[in-house]
Amino acid sequence: MPKTLQSLLTAAIALLLTGGAAASQPSADLETAVKATYLYKFAPFVTWPNSPGDSLTLCIIGTDPFGDVLDRAIAGQGYNGRPFRILRLPAVGTDSGCAVAYLGGSSDQSVASALKALKGAPVLTVTQNSQAPGMIDFVNQQGHVRFRVDLATASDSHLEISSKLLAMAVSVRDVSGGPQ
Repeated sequence: MPKTLQSLLTAAIALLLTGGAAASQPSADLETAVKATYLYKFAPFVTWPNSPGDSLTLCIIGTDPFGDVLDRAIAGQGYNGRPFRILRLPAVGTDSGCAVAYLGGSSDQSVASALKALKGAPVLTVTQNSQAPGMIDFVNQQGHVRFRVDLATASDSHLEISSKLLAMAVSVRDVSGGPQ
């Protein structure tokens, strides 16, 4: 198992052991903890065209499946010497200040309309089993959290995604539009 993936899973399990989730639904809680951990662990594998500012802002747009699990996951964590910050918004636009946006969809803004609003903006978009997938789309495979990467969309938004992250993806849509 690659060291990065192993440390990611270790962090998710540590969240659970330290009270990061209720014991009534361990598999759903573990899945939430793993996704929350992935959200901030994606950052070191992405290069933005401009500095994301004094902090790196993780935005949860619409439905928030993470609750305080994400808050606890990023506590004390940072990116290039800058702390993470979380914004929870009903809708997103290019001026929202997000570096990473998890698009949960809501009555205020669907996932598809959020993707349209962010098209071309240097914001890493993350979705869950979406009909309108973001640059990274979480999928469940055989009971495990995995993800697909749309390198073409990331490139259109002037984001570079490391080959190390691409190697962990279950599929990659490359810049020619086809799977790799």
